[in-house]
Amino acid sequence: MKAKRIDHIGIVVKDLDTALGTYARNFGFTVDAARGGSVAALGIKNAFMPVGESDLEFIQPLGEDGPVAQFAKERGEGTFMLSIEVDDIDAAVEHLRGLGARVGAPSNGVAFVSAKSAHGVNLQLIQRQ
Repeated sequence: MKAKRIDHIGIVVKDLDTALGTYARNFGFTVDAARGGSVAALGIKNAFMPVGESDLEFIQPLGEDGPVAQFAKERGEGTFMLSIEVDDIDAAVEHLRGLGARVGAPSNGVAFVSAKSAHGVNLQLIQRQ
């Protein structure tokens, strides 16, 4: 498995616009208007702010269901996930499973590693085209 870089860090927020304003004001980050928006299938809306070669992804749950809403209920706002870009998602999953890690099946270039296999961190593996 070849990890290439930290792709992005997902941060759960109560109010997307407020969070974006805070990060713009405090750190000078700008929103990438070409990405993000409502994702009904996941019950979220999100926005991305580039930081060097990585991004911060701000994620607001739109309802009471789904993993983001559950995270917000249990923990409030904060770091939700670390996304690592890999060169080959299938090979990365096979490698990690071979080491005994719990990893979900890849779908659309993304796979999730159980936090139990990553010292409490929700880890996402992503293969960019």
